[in-house]
Amino acid sequence: MEATYSFKIQITKNYRVSSELRAIRYKAYTPLKVPLGPLHRDNPDLQNMEKEKRRYMSYFFDRLVNSSKEKGQIICESSDNSGHIWARNTCTKVVSELEEEARAFYAEDINLDKDHLVAMLLLDACFMLELFHRCLLISVPNNNDQSLPLDPLAGSFPMVQALRNDLMLLENQIPYVVLQKLFDLVPDLKKVSIGTPDMSLEGHIFCFFNSVPMLQHKILNFKDGSYRHLLDMLYHDCCFSNTSKSPPSMISPHSKNNKNWGLTKCATELYKSGVRLVCDQNRAVVDIRYNEGEISIPQVIIGKSSDTVFRNLIALEQTSTGGHSVTSYVKIMSTLIRSPKDADLLEQLGIIKKSDGETDASAFFERLCRGVVFVDFCYTDLCKEVNDYHLPVWKWRRLKGYYRIKYVEWKESTKDMMNRDHFQNRWHPLKFLATSILILLAFLQTFYTIRAYYHPA
Repeated sequence: MEATYSFKIQITKNYRVSSELRAIRYKAYTPLKVPLGPLHRDNPDLQNMEKEKRRYMSYFFDRLVNSSKEKGQIICESSDNSGHIWARNTCTKVVSELEEEARAFYAEDINLDKDHLVAMLLLDACFMLELFHRCLLISVPNNNDQSLPLDPLAGSFPMVQALRNDLMLLENQIPYVVLQKLFDLVPDLKKVSIGTPDMSLEGHIFCFFNSVPMLQHKILNFKDGSYRHLLDMLYHDCCFSNTSKSPPSMISPHSKNNKNWGLTKCATELYKSGVRLVCDQNRAVVDIRYNEGEISIPQVIIGKSSDTVFRNLIALEQTSTGGHSVTSYVKIMSTLIRSPKDADLLEQLGIIKKSDGETDASAFFERLCRGVVFVDFCYTDLCKEVNDYHLPVWKWRRLKGYYRIKYVEWKESTKDMMNRDHFQNRWHPLKFLATSILILLAFLQTFYTIRAYYHPA
């Protein structure tokens, strides 16, 4: 059974993060390097990037001028800056036509007149488009832009990582339509390297975010301009299955009783009871499925940026009138992982993959649930079927799961003892031997019990 999650988030405005969520982890919602849009533009700690943004806007104007010349458009060249003036005027006209739509994009009043709002959006959009394109060209060999210099911004991996985190924040967004309209002005942006198809704006964006954990799977092709902003695009990438471009069918209404949310048994208990847990790397992260004693869970990569991604996707759902896929996913995973043993099991099964030096995955999802207002649950039917599933104790699948868990516990305890103590305590070897004998005796006892059941004397 597929989870019944909402496929389209219905949001009309871009809101601030709630005070409850912000109080849990302030840094997860606040830009550290670059402010985009009006909400953090006055932060004095972020003013150093304004010079870099203007530099990138100048590069974008150069691309527009060169592209226009190639198409045979007449540009006045009475002065050295005439090309930039023409490009600025052209781009300003495009953004000005979107001013009312952009102003309505934000939930709170923007204390900027039309000229200042348009100038801000133009600067931020040109910076983002140039950043996406430069990062893409750096990663592609034999690109068309052979004159691209080594850039201290796009060429710095730590800086790009920091900018990538800032561009995923809910409060650091500008309307997607502004990006799309400016992108369409420069056809050369679509040409990356010789012999490759044209790259859309979505392609640029997904390549820029490709190294972000939980977004590293096959990219879907959505229609241009169908998103509210970048975070909305990433939301669709997390919530759509890669095996189908259509939304899953709604099997039953969502549960609004959060007492029934989640699984009654954790991962190790489910495995002991005979429920199989398998990893699927080809579906969107929230696309959990259940079928006849088997739960198929897409792989999730937990790293330093995963906390920021999840928190802002949840914050997006908290401000929407529809779509609770990520919130429900975090909730069901928090009931599946209740101890380090559960996390270790899912890691061995490939369901959890740690990156960026992350060491503790057991409390990751539980922390994400703090401060969240739960409205709808998308896995009601799935959890009910799993909770009601019962397999007789003598069934081989249940025995296999039970001894798999015992083996994992034995292996982890042995590894931990070897690494930390190196058998310095003289009693540790005896404990190790006694534990191994007990496991062997338990296995033999179970074997003869089953043998007597199937072959009575």
